[in-house]
Amino acid sequence: MQYHSQSSVRKRLDYYYRAITAVILNRQNPTTGLIPASVAVTTHGDYRDAWVRDNVYSIMAVFGLALAYRRVDDDEGRAYELEHSVVKLMRGLLFCMMRQAPKIEQFKKTQGLNDCLHAKYNTATGDTVVGDSEWGHLQIDATSIFLLALAQMTASGMLIVYTTDEVDFVQNLVFYIERAYRTPDYGIWERGNKINHGEPELNSSSIGMAVAALQAINGINLFGSRGGPSSVIHVLPDEITRNYTTLHSALPRESNSKEIDAALLSVIGFPAFAVGDAKLVKKTRDEIVEKLGGKYGCKRFLRDGHQTVLENNSRLHYDAHELKIFENIECEWPLFFTYFILDGLFSDNEHQVEEYRAKLEPLIIDSATLVDFGQFISDSMSESDDGRGLKTPTSPGFGTPGSTHSESKLPEHIPLIPELYYVPHHLVEAEKKNNHSQARMANDNLPLVWANSLHTLGNLIYENLLSVAEVDPLGRRFNARKTQSNDTVVQVVLLAEDTNLQSMLSMYGLETQTMEQVHPITVSHPQGLKEVYSALGRNAKLGLSGRPKRPVGSLGTSRLYRVQGHLYAFTPHFMDNEEFYLTSDNDYLISIFEQELAFVRQYWEYPGRPTMVVLLTHAMLGGLSKSRTFSSQNDTEAQRLTTWRKTSLGSNPQKDNKRNLLNFFMTLRSGVVNNVRVRLGRLSEMVNTSCIESLDFLVTKKDIDWLGILRGAADRRKGRNARKLGLNEKQTQAATPGGPGNRTPGNHRWSMRRQSSSFGTGFSLASLTTPAVNIEHDSDNYFGSHARVPSEGIAISPHTAAVEPSEPYSSGKRHKKKAFKLKDHEEPRTSRKGSGAGLGVWTPDLNTLDISEAPTGDAASLENDEDNDSDESSPDGNMDSLGLTLGDPSSMEAAQNMLSISVNLYDQIDLLQYLLSCQGADYFVNNLDATVQTLLEEVYFKSLQLKLWSIVRQAAGLLNKVVNSLTINITDLVIRQKQITIGSGETEHFITTPLGPDVLSQMIYDGNFDDVREGPVVQEVLIYLGSFIRADPEMFEGIMRLRTHFLIIALREEISRLNSCDETDAVEHLMQLSPFELKSLLGTVLSGPTLSANATNMLLRNQSVSGRLSPTMSGRRPLNSGGSIAESGDVATSIALPGTSISMGAIELPNMGKGSSTVNIKVQSGGYHSGSFSKILINESTMSVSSRGINMVAIDPVQGVLIESVSFDTHISEDESDDLARLVDWLQPGMIVICCAKDDCFEHLTSAARLALKQLGSELIGDLKYRDSWCMIGEKGAEPGTAIEAHKTFMDGPTAVIEKTIDLNQYKAKANVQGSFPSPSAIAAFVPNSSGRWLRRRKNDGSLNRVPDKFYPRVWRILSRSAGFRIGSNVLPRDPIVSEKTPEEFNFALAVENFLGVILDPAERQIAVETLMVIAKIEDRNPGMEVQPEVIDLPIIMREAMNKFWVKWVVNGPGGRGQGIPGGAPGSSSSATATPAAVTTATTTTTTSSSSSSVAPAPSLSKGSVPAAKVDSSAATATTAAPFSDVGFEHHEHLARRMFYDLPQEGKEGTFAYLARAALKLLPYSIDLE
Repeated sequence: MQYHSQSSVRKRLDYYYRAITAVILNRQNPTTGLIPASVAVTTHGDYRDAWVRDNVYSIMAVFGLALAYRRVDDDEGRAYELEHSVVKLMRGLLFCMMRQAPKIEQFKKTQGLNDCLHAKYNTATGDTVVGDSEWGHLQIDATSIFLLALAQMTASGMLIVYTTDEVDFVQNLVFYIERAYRTPDYGIWERGNKINHGEPELNSSSIGMAVAALQAINGINLFGSRGGPSSVIHVLPDEITRNYTTLHSALPRESNSKEIDAALLSVIGFPAFAVGDAKLVKKTRDEIVEKLGGKYGCKRFLRDGHQTVLENNSRLHYDAHELKIFENIECEWPLFFTYFILDGLFSDNEHQVEEYRAKLEPLIIDSATLVDFGQFISDSMSESDDGRGLKTPTSPGFGTPGSTHSESKLPEHIPLIPELYYVPHHLVEAEKKNNHSQARMANDNLPLVWANSLHTLGNLIYENLLSVAEVDPLGRRFNARKTQSNDTVVQVVLLAEDTNLQSMLSMYGLETQTMEQVHPITVSHPQGLKEVYSALGRNAKLGLSGRPKRPVGSLGTSRLYRVQGHLYAFTPHFMDNEEFYLTSDNDYLISIFEQELAFVRQYWEYPGRPTMVVLLTHAMLGGLSKSRTFSSQNDTEAQRLTTWRKTSLGSNPQKDNKRNLLNFFMTLRSGVVNNVRVRLGRLSEMVNTSCIESLDFLVTKKDIDWLGILRGAADRRKGRNARKLGLNEKQTQAATPGGPGNRTPGNHRWSMRRQSSSFGTGFSLASLTTPAVNIEHDSDNYFGSHARVPSEGIAISPHTAAVEPSEPYSSGKRHKKKAFKLKDHEEPRTSRKGSGAGLGVWTPDLNTLDISEAPTGDAASLENDEDNDSDESSPDGNMDSLGLTLGDPSSMEAAQNMLSISVNLYDQIDLLQYLLSCQGADYFVNNLDATVQTLLEEVYFKSLQLKLWSIVRQAAGLLNKVVNSLTINITDLVIRQKQITIGSGETEHFITTPLGPDVLSQMIYDGNFDDVREGPVVQEVLIYLGSFIRADPEMFEGIMRLRTHFLIIALREEISRLNSCDETDAVEHLMQLSPFELKSLLGTVLSGPTLSANATNMLLRNQSVSGRLSPTMSGRRPLNSGGSIAESGDVATSIALPGTSISMGAIELPNMGKGSSTVNIKVQSGGYHSGSFSKILINESTMSVSSRGINMVAIDPVQGVLIESVSFDTHISEDESDDLARLVDWLQPGMIVICCAKDDCFEHLTSAARLALKQLGSELIGDLKYRDSWCMIGEKGAEPGTAIEAHKTFMDGPTAVIEKTIDLNQYKAKANVQGSFPSPSAIAAFVPNSSGRWLRRRKNDGSLNRVPDKFYPRVWRILSRSAGFRIGSNVLPRDPIVSEKTPEEFNFALAVENFLGVILDPAERQIAVETLMVIAKIEDRNPGMEVQPEVIDLPIIMREAMNKFWVKWVVNGPGGRGQGIPGGAPGSSSSATATPAAVTTATTTTTTSSSSSSVAPAPSLSKGSVPAAKVDSSAATATTAAPFSDVGFEHHEHLARRMFYDLPQEGKEGTFAYLARAALKLLPYSIDLE
C-alpha cells in the first residue's frame, strides 16, 4: 500500500500511534520502563512479569514507529517520545541485568544453570521474581535478542548506553553468549527438553540468535558517532564462526528432543537472519510449514501439550508416555504468521506476505468487539496489592457492535492477536482423527503484546510508512542472499627463525624474513593476543574480569592489530607445538595448514584479506641438503621410490619429513593450494591489503601491562631457540596433570623392541612401518648444532630443541652429559645383502623379529627380546633373563641396573613403566640421579626427536598427557549431534555435551585401557575426527555415534587387511604410524560408501597386479574379555578360520571342457639377459601375470579353480619377498603353485622367501643368482626336490619349457578320503562374493555406526507397528519409546543406537541395520499389511537368511555335496513341512547361534510369532548322510556368516533378498501377495 500525500501518511502514523499507545505504551512501567508480557493471570500462569525476550519484541513496534515519524517534518514531538520510550525500556533491561553482574562473572567460568542471568524481572522494580533454581532462567536467546536489538537501535542513531561501565557490561554479555554453541539452555519456551523435566538442551534457536547478536554488535560503538575506541564492542571472529557452523550443522533440527520448532522462524528470518545458506533457509521453513503449520498459526513443536485441554495443570512436567495424547491437538500460535509476513517483506516475497496476511486476518480480534477494553487497559496500569506493579484485571469479554456495553469500547478498531488457539474438549477426538478439521478457540491471554508488536511493525512496512533498511540498518537481511562462496585470497608471510635458516631456505628459492627485518611490525606469539584480550570488558567496580583466557583461533590471528599506531602480527595457534606431540610430525602439520587455509578462506567475512604469519624454525626444516639418496637409481625408479615408499626406502624419513614441509611452502609460490588462492610475500607488502583491527581499548586499561605482554610474546618467540632444554607443564607439548601416581596398567601388551624397534614386517603399506634410524644421520641428533650444554637441574623440552646438529647422530661428538640421564638410543645393525646398504637404511631381519606378550592375568609379565648386538651387559642386568611383573617390586634393583646401561629406547620405556607401576612417578632412581617422572619425560623427548611414535605414545600415556585442543575437537563433534564414547565394555564413557579437560583426562586415564598407548591414540582419533568434521561434515553422513575403541579396531582391521598380518602385528603397525599416517588411515576408514578394495591412497602403495593377496587375514584369537585393541572385536572379524585360507576371488580354470578333469601347465622363464620374459600357460591359455620378479599362479586342484595370480618384485624390495612368504604360508597343503622369474628376482630375495619356495618342492632355488632364469611347478607341502623346475644362469639363455599335466580327480578323491571337503577356498570359488569389498565396508560402517538415509524414521514406523525389537536379552520396547519420541527426534536415534550397540561385531551390526531396512521396505511396498504386535527378533531373521544362503550355494549348490549324497539328485533341494520337533530344534539352534555371536543368547520367539511354515531340512538331511555331515550350516555357521557379510546389498543374491525372504517367513505378516 502506497500513501502519496503527507496528510494520509500522517493520518496512518497517528492511528498506529494511538494503537501502540493503547496496547503497548500504556503498559510500560513509568519507573523501570519495563513492559509485562501480558496483563492476564490465567490457570497457566501470571504473565504480569517482564520477560527479557517479550520486552524486546514488544518494543520493536515502538522502535519502528519512531523511525517512521522521523520522515515527518512536524511530528509534534512523537518521534522523540517514541525513541525515548524505546531507550527507557532497553535501559531498564540493562539495569536489571547489571544488578546481576556477579552472575555473569561466575557464568563465564562455569556455564552453570544457577549462575545465569534471570529470564524475567518484576515489572515495577526490576527485581528478580523467582529463585535461581525455580525457573528455567538460562535462555541464551533472550540475552542475544537484547544485544541484537541494542546493535540495530544504536546503528539507527539511538543512544542507549551512556557510560563506560555499561560498555564493559555489554562486552561481558558478549562473553556470556559467545559459547552458545556448547551451552545447553532452556530455550525460547523455557523448558529445555519437551518433557519439561528441567533438562537443558542445545537449542538451534538460541544458537542462531547468538550468531545474529555476535555478528551485529561486533564493531558497534555504543556511544555512537561521538564515541572513542573504549566504547567499541569486540567479538572474536572464531567465536562467531563456531556458533555459525554449529547452527548450520544442526538445522532444521531444534534440539535433541524437538526435531523442528517454529521458533526457528526468528532465526532464518526476521530479526536474526542468521543463516547464510539460502537452501537451508528454505528447507527449514518448508519443514516448519509441513509439520507445524495450521489454520490458526503454527504449533510450537510436535506433541506440545502447553495449554491444551488435556494438559494436567497441577504440574509443569509431563510423563513420557503421555506426550502422544497431545499429537494433532497442539495449540496453534498466530504469532508465527507475523514472522512469515515480516520474512516476506524483508525478502521481497510479495506472495508470502499476501498469503499470511490473509491467513492472519480472520484470527485477529477487533478491540471494538471486546467489552470494557479501555477499562481493561487502564486497570492494568494501576498499582496492585502484591507489589508486582500491575493490578490483576479480568480478561476482556467479547461483545457485538450492538451490545449495551458499547459505550466502554475504544473509539476505533485496534487489531488484537491472541496468544494461541486451542481445541475445545468436545472436539479433541474429531481433531485427532482428522487434523485441522475442527474449529479452535482463542485463549484468555489477549493480546499477546509480542505478537501485536510484530504485526504492527509488519503493517508499517507493508504500508510503506517504513522501509526495511530503516529497521535493519546493519543489513542483516542480506545474509541469506549470498549466491557465491567465498573466494578470499589468503596472504601468507614466511619468517625464518634466524639468518642461518633464512640463508639455507634461500638456496631452495624460498624467500623469508627474520623478526628484525619485519620491523617496525612486531610478530608475537598467539599467547600474547589471548592475554591482552583478557582485559576487554574488565571492570573492577562491577567485579568483571574480562574475556576468559581462551586461545584465539586462526581467523583471529589472521588479522593485524594496531595499538597507538604500532602494528602487531600473531603467528597462528595451530603452528604452536605446545600442542601435544602431533605438530612434531611435519606431514601432519602440512595437513593442518591446508585445512586452516581452507577454513580461513571459507569463513572470512571481514574487510581486507586474511594474513597468516608463519614462523619457520630449525626444528621444522634444519639440516636439509640438496643431495638425494637416489643417485643409484634411474629417474623412473627414483620417482617411484619417492612417491610410494618415501618414508620407508631410499631416504632418511626425518629428512623427508622436513623436505615435505619445505616442498609445501614452496608450492605456496604457485598461488593456489588445494583450490585456495594464496599470496606469498613480505609482511610490509601485505599491510595495505590486510584486515587491521584496533586494540586501542587497551590504552584505557591501566591494570594491565599490555605493551609488556605484546613485546614479551615477541621476545619469547624470538628467544625460543635459545632455550634448548627445560621441562615444565607447558613446554612438554601437552599438559601432564599431576603425576601418574601408582597407576598400574593391566594386561599391558608390550611393544616390539631391540631388533623389532624399527618394525619391518609390513608388506603392502610402506608408510605403515616405523622408519628405521639412518646410519647417515647428519642432522637428527637430540641436540641442535648451537645447543648449549644445559645447567644442572634443567629438564627436557620436546619442542625447544629447534636447531639441527652439525654432527652425525652416529658420531662420537655428542653434547654431554648433564642434560640426559639415560644412555643414547642405538639401533641394532643388521647386515644386508645386495644394494640395501647402499640405500643407507637399516631394517631388522624378519628372522630375528620377536614379539613378546604379557599374560592375561592381573599383572603383566615383561619379556625382553634378545639383543645379539649389544655388548653392554652385566650379570645383573641381562635382558634375556630379566623377567618383570608390573606392580611386583621384587626386581626393582635389577630393573634399575638394566635401565642405567640400556641403549635402546624400547627397553628403557618398558623398564620405566615397570618402575612406575611399582613405586610411582616420584620414585628416585639412584643409579641415574633422577625421578621416574624426569626419566619418562627424557624418553618422551628423545623418541619424539627420532620419530619413534610407538615410544612417544607409550611415554605420553604413562605421563597422562592430554592435548590442549581436545576439548575444542570434542565440542566440534557433539555440537553437530555426534555422540562420542571413550573406552569399552562396562567402562565405556558416553559424551553428549562438551566437557572440560579435567573430566576428559579422567575418562581417558581411568585404567580402562589394557595398552597404555591407547590413551594417546584415543586423543589423536578425537582430534582427527574434529578436524575432519570441520573440513568435510558430509564425511559423517549417517553417523551418529563415534565409539573410539571400535574406531581403533577398524584401523587395526584395515592395517591387518592390507598387511595380511595378525592382530598383534597390526596393533604394532598402528602404534608406529606417524600422526599424519594415522590421520590418513582414519580418513580412509571414514570414507564409508566410497570404500573400494582396489582404491589406492597415500597409505596403500601401487601394486603391480590388482588382486594382490585377497582381503583375508590369518586366523584370529578368540575374544578376550579384557577388551584390548589387539583382541577386541568378535572372533568373526576375520574371514578365515584358524589354520585355513580363503580366496575371495577364485575363478574357474580356463579352457576346461565339459567333463574334463585334466589341467595342462607349461612354464618358461627368461632372465634379464635372456629375453626378460615370463610365460605361464594353463590349458594353452596365457596367464596375464608377467612382471619383474617372481610371478606366481596358485590352483586349488580339489575344486579346479585358480585362486591367486600375483607378481612379487623381489628385485626391488625385501617387503616383496616377505609378501611371497606370507602367500605361501596362506595356501593350504596340496595347492598347485606355478612360479616363474622375469628380469631378476634375486636382488632382495630373502631367506624367508627361499624357505617358502622350498615348501613348494623347490631345490634349485638355493642356486639362484643375479638375473638368472628360473621356473617351477610345485605343490604346497611337497618335499624339496620333488617339484618340476628349471634353472639357467644369467648368461645361458632362457630355461627350457617345463610341462605338467594334473588329474583333478585324484586330488578330489584324496580330499574325500581325508574328509576335508569342502575347503573354504573351494566353497568361495562358487559362492557369490565381492572380493572382500562389502565385508570391509560393513566392518568400517559398523565401527562408525553408519546408517542409511532416513533410517531412524523408518525404524520408528516399524517399532510403532510391533511390540518391540530384540537382540539377545536386550529389548527395545515400543512403549514408552514411541509415545515419547517422534520419528526424527534425535533422542529416538540415540535410543536405537544404544539398542544396536549391544552387537560387538561391526559387520554383524550392519546386517542388523540392513534387516531393519528390509522390513521397512516390505512395509513401504505393502501399506495395507497387518502386523501382529509381536517382538521382532533380529538375530533369528539374520540367521535364517544366512541359512538360506548356505543351503542354496553350499549344501545344494555347485560347491556342495549334492551330487555325492546317497539317494540325492544333483542340485536337489529337499524340504519338508516343519514338525513340532523340527521347530524346537530350530529354536534351540537359534539360541546357540546367538550365544556364539557377539550378543547375549536370544530367547525363542513366543508361540505365534513364528508361524508354521516350510523350513529347509537339507541341513538335517546332510547330518544323517555320513560321511558328509560337515556340509551343514550348523557346522560352518561362522564361515557362512563371513561369506554372507561379503555379499552386496542389492540384487537377487544380495543380502536384502535373503533377509527379505527370511523376514517374510518368520514375521507375523498378513499380506495379500496378489
